Amino acid sequence: MPDQLPAGPYRTISINDGQQAPFYIIPFDEQGLCQGPLTQAQMLSTVQVDSYTDIFIFSHGWNNDWSAATGLYNTFLDGYMKFYHDHRLTYGRPFRPLMIGIFWPSIALVSPSENAPAIAGTDPQLTDMQIALNLREVQSIAATIAKNDVERFYALAQRGSDLKLDEALELARIMAPIYNVSSDELPDKGPVPSPEETVKMWQTIARMGPSADTSGAFGFANEPASSPEAAGLLDFLDPREIIRGATVLQMKDRAGVVGAHGVCSLLHDLLTNSGSARLHLIGHSYGCKVLLSALCFKDIPRLVHSILLFEPAVSYLCFAKDATGMGQPGGYHLAPQRVEEPLLLTFTANDIPLRQFFHLAVRRPSDLGDMQIAGAPPSRYAALGGYGPGGVDDESKEIPIKSAGDPYNLGPGAPRICALNGSNVIMGHGDISIEATWWALFEQLVN
Repeated sequence: MPDQLPAGPYRTISINDGQQAPFYIIPFDEQGLCQGPLTQAQMLSTVQVDSYTDIFIFSHGWNNDWSAATGLYNTFLDGYMKFYHDHRLTYGRPFRPLMIGIFWPSIALVSPSENAPAIAGTDPQLTDMQIALNLREVQSIAATIAKNDVERFYALAQRGSDLKLDEALELARIMAPIYNVSSDELPDKGPVPSPEETVKMWQTIARMGPSADTSGAFGFANEPASSPEAAGLLDFLDPREIIRGATVLQMKDRAGVVGAHGVCSLLHDLLTNSGSARLHLIGHSYGCKVLLSALCFKDIPRLVHSILLFEPAVSYLCFAKDATGMGQPGGYHLAPQRVEEPLLLTFTANDIPLRQFFHLAVRRPSDLGDMQIAGAPPSRYAALGGYGPGGVDDESKEIPIKSAGDPYNLGPGAPRICALNGSNVIMGHGDISIEATWWALFEQLVN
């Protein structure tokens, strides 16, 4: 984040006929408190006095620092505008937008100048930045466990890649609070996992491939490992990978907190003070959780106009009428009712983190339905962005994602949820700035 956030727009974006649309970035801390209150106040004042037709709220996902988050926003917005002009599109109505990007602490932030010293047990090939990140992740987890366990936790965390079974069980006991937190996506918390269950989960993830490859989303490798060592029974575990997996879960919780206790208030202020402007929510990965939590945390003064979720890293049962088999709905089951247009989301079989790893890393307690059916969601923790929605009956329809010029039917009679299968064009978790996604957004704006 820059030394000082401007009170006005972060930048302006050129749109039709030389118009300039203001683009604000509103930052929130891990508790959901706005860190740019002057920027937010100036933006809300602008909304009240200027006649904007459309207001957009974007939210980035996990593992994005300031540079990555603003880069994602700029790439998507600039790409969309070029797509719009190249295809000579028109909205057929007045269009005067204001855009807002949410920035939330989705990573253990490390300054480029933060050069931590090497410590015993650390891989000598690690860069200073990687060492600093590892230390931040360890500190982040330490803040959530019992104080009398912290010193031992630090000792186990520094063991390197040779954590033995008895030590892994001890670490699982110490880290139990991480896996015993309620989620707002699924209605019940369930029993606390035993240390043996937790270690089994860690071993399963480790067999699928190392997560130290940070080029993969969520800290997981982009491809599962295929070596004999990875496929066999693991005698040792790497605590760094265990801790990194736990931060995935920790940031998932944070996304919900930021949405419910920060972005929710911003959303309400905009819906109350923006007249008849259409409000559009666009999220990626955990950013989808930020926006869904904001939308569903309490009643809203009026409907938002559209929702577009790219590779949402939330449970595929979050919209379900019955997420447990006992009549309890998913935590975001109200979301499709709080939007005028059908809710659009993308999913793809090519999203390796959400398809193969996510349901293991974010499972809380014992899994209610540990089924292993080829092509079907492996558990109730399976990711919406990997499998599409479940438990929504006739309210949802799977549609192949469309190319520019091929219209979606988003009018009367359309299902409340349109799950866009992007397996033919979305090649990975972060592959969202492409013509097919820009076309989906355009179709929402002209409907």
